[in-house]
Amino acid sequence: MTAKKTKHQKILEFVRQSIIGGTYKAGDRLPTDGQLMRQFSTSRPTVARAMRDLEMEGYLERRAGSGSFVRVPAQNKPSLIGILLPEVGSHELFQPIASEIALQCQKHNLSLLWADNSAPADGNQLNTDDFEKTSLELCKRYISLGVAGVFFSPVEFSEKMLDANREIAERLDSAGISVVLLDRDIERIPKRSRFDLIGIDNFRAGFLQADHLLGLGCKRIAYVSREIPAPTIDIRINGFRQAIEAVGNGHQSKVFFGNPEEEQLVSQILAFKPDGIVAANDTTAAMILRPLLKRGISIPGDIRIIGVDDVKVSSLTSVPLTSLRQPCRAIGSAAVNTMIRRIENRKMIAHDILLDVELIVRDSCGANS
Repeated sequence: MTAKKTKHQKILEFVRQSIIGGTYKAGDRLPTDGQLMRQFSTSRPTVARAMRDLEMEGYLERRAGSGSFVRVPAQNKPSLIGILLPEVGSHELFQPIASEIALQCQKHNLSLLWADNSAPADGNQLNTDDFEKTSLELCKRYISLGVAGVFFSPVEFSEKMLDANREIAERLDSAGISVVLLDRDIERIPKRSRFDLIGIDNFRAGFLQADHLLGLGCKRIAYVSREIPAPTIDIRINGFRQAIEAVGNGHQSKVFFGNPEEEQLVSQILAFKPDGIVAANDTTAAMILRPLLKRGISIPGDIRIIGVDDVKVSSLTSVPLTSLRQPCRAIGSAAVNTMIRRIENRKMIAHDILLDVELIVRDSCGANS
């Protein structure tokens, strides 16, 4: 059982990834509609719709009678870009994304302003309120410097995060600065902001997590997330629930929010008697793993666990974690390409670039035992 993609989605992702990955460079002619029809065994309208969508995203241009060509960026693009990642110094996932952004900016002759607002001068750990304050200050600094664009990963785990993230994005936009969001939107579904978003397909990620455990025989699966999660978690939970509902036949699921290291939440989870746990991310998975092992619960003998991100902690926990690996380099590359197109055309429709994840199987799910 998998989350099936339509022919339209497959074509769109194939051509987009071929451009992002460098198979086709600026000015290159892309495969013809006829070639794509044969490759994907589909109709001409389906191919045409996918190529029109890519043209609207700014990846290519369609020339009547000639075909489709990778779009050539304008040569007069502004050169100063800011990066605003509140968690870059405290969340391992953002480090390779930021590094790839820096590399791609260099290739495109863009100057990147990179300030780590996650590490205060006194060396203490920032809380979510601090992230909001320092992010807003950095936003004001970028405006005063007249940057052309800002890569922004919204603050999470804060009761005021929606208002704080909206204020930052709106200030930048009002100043004529292009905004490309990384990892998550500033709005919760079903709302959608007007800014470009680069990240993973979170619905598919949640579906694949549940699907993997279901394939291993789990029938009672708990979804565990920290309190006040980012909008991405809402989407992952929807994918998780659809996977459970698709199986039916007595399979049950329940969603839990809270601190995974607190006894009260652990007791609530165990009262559900799960044989599988889908964690919102690897940090959450590692946090719930410790109290379970302390209670003498066998992982994966009694409960199978899977996370998301595949950060270093995944392989270093006492029971190595099965996880979904995020394509960090591809996210960084796509973000820079999107920023260039957005700066060239601020009226271009906002779009999502949602990349796929890779299942990394380790001991916690029991697939290798």
